[in-house]
Amino acid sequence: MKPNNRNDQLTKFFQHNPIEDPQYLKKYVKEHPDHKMAWYLLGREYTAQGKAGKAAYCFAQAGEIYEAFEQQKIVLDEPLPPSKEESRQIKEGAVAVDRQAQARGRRKWLAYFVMFVLLALPAGIDLAKSNGMERVAVATEQPVVGSKVASLSEIQVDNPGLKLYFSNGDWGKKLQQILQPPVRGTGESLIMDAPPSKDGQWKEWHRSVSPLLSVEHSGAGGNQAVLKYYQAQICSCQVVDSSKLVLVIRAWMHDREEAIVLQSAIQAYQIKTGGLPDKPQQLTMPYPDNLLPGLTPQMKESFPAALQNVAELSSGKAAQVPNQTGGAAGEQPPKTIEEKALAASSSQPVASPDPFIEPLRIIIDTEQHQLAVVSGDFILRRYPVGLGGIKTPQGDFMISEKVRNPNGRSNGEFGSRGMTLSNSLYAIHGTNKPKSIGKDESHGCIRMLQQDVEELYNMVPGQTKVTIGKGVLPISEGAEGIGAGRGIPQQAISLPLETKDNNPNKVYKWLD
Repeated sequence: MKPNNRNDQLTKFFQHNPIEDPQYLKKYVKEHPDHKMAWYLLGREYTAQGKAGKAAYCFAQAGEIYEAFEQQKIVLDEPLPPSKEESRQIKEGAVAVDRQAQARGRRKWLAYFVMFVLLALPAGIDLAKSNGMERVAVATEQPVVGSKVASLSEIQVDNPGLKLYFSNGDWGKKLQQILQPPVRGTGESLIMDAPPSKDGQWKEWHRSVSPLLSVEHSGAGGNQAVLKYYQAQICSCQVVDSSKLVLVIRAWMHDREEAIVLQSAIQAYQIKTGGLPDKPQQLTMPYPDNLLPGLTPQMKESFPAALQNVAELSSGKAAQVPNQTGGAAGEQPPKTIEEKALAASSSQPVASPDPFIEPLRIIIDTEQHQLAVVSGDFILRRYPVGLGGIKTPQGDFMISEKVRNPNGRSNGEFGSRGMTLSNSLYAIHGTNKPKSIGKDESHGCIRMLQQDVEELYNMVPGQTKVTIGKGVLPISEGAEGIGAGRGIPQQAISLPLETKDNNPNKVYKWLD
């Protein structure tokens, strides 16, 4: 930018006092996304508010401006960025009003000082828009941002240093944790999240878990980092291709799903018998005590740790289990609640279902003709179903019986799987009338497509709670994510058959 243009831009910027009006700064950067000084000042305002995630993004947009002024040794009355103690006080709302006033005065002085020095900078500083990646120099307390970029090829699916973090709706907080000790270190940290439902009440895991941004640490103590953005809505920039992350995220999701299936089965056993199982085989007993048809090798290996999780959940204690995955090289399993919160999701033991906590349950929406498998406020699966209109009962039930090939057939009127609801004549089962899915053509039962009912049968154990009602699920976004394996059958939960879970001695007369 030519010097005259730069001076004109600064003159226009100062026509309104941006230092005393953060709202003006927000509006200004939207209208002038190439004005790095405005981004810098907005970042300083967020830093003062303790919003490190938003501040880090603004500093990334400020690029060389931040680097030029924050990496120089500017002598102030207090260190910049704030000390750990001040950051903690700001975050907890414990900074006194008079100290806040003093801090605002210092920030105002600093901002005008920076503006003054900006006029003396070489005109060659580029004020171009971000291309999705920024170089961050992590200071002792807070990040410092510059402008160099790194290649996407540095992200490898089999990268042992890649750590996955599930943000659970607050990626800014997770970014703050990653950029500060003790989490910060060499390697790459990826923050991901599941999209919210339209009503904001659910996390739609079944649609996708997508990468938001990543931080690649390097240098001594991880004091250098590259920020990469994968979602335009969090950076208003040209994002980086995330295709190389798809497989590693899917593998992580599958581990979490198997873990919550196992934990739910242990909890179902506890409900049914009043005690905990001693060995995994007790979860795969023959009919009528069958909870699951079988367990994968990974589920069997993680059974002791999952058992401990359930025992500690029952007693109200935080689970502390050994790390059975190995995690990233040199990592140790978290030992305290705080350490567990800071730990990468990918370094947690495979027995940990985090971010899932509550046991699986089933919700059936009679208006949308859909059945969902949920844990807490997470929707793991969503299947289309056939119902019976007013013939389908509403209320709370439980799976009192699970049977393979009802009446000895996999292609009969009840399909290949059936699950009785509360010892009644109503059931969730397959059908030999796939065109009835989405319609009210049954006599009250819940009909499912074969691949869907078989996955559901694998996921939910006996004793699972079932709720049937109108408008009990958020409005569907469409076909995406609905069906076995989030609409991709080869990704469906598949368990080996290790027990006899058929019942040849009974002729089923469910109200099909």
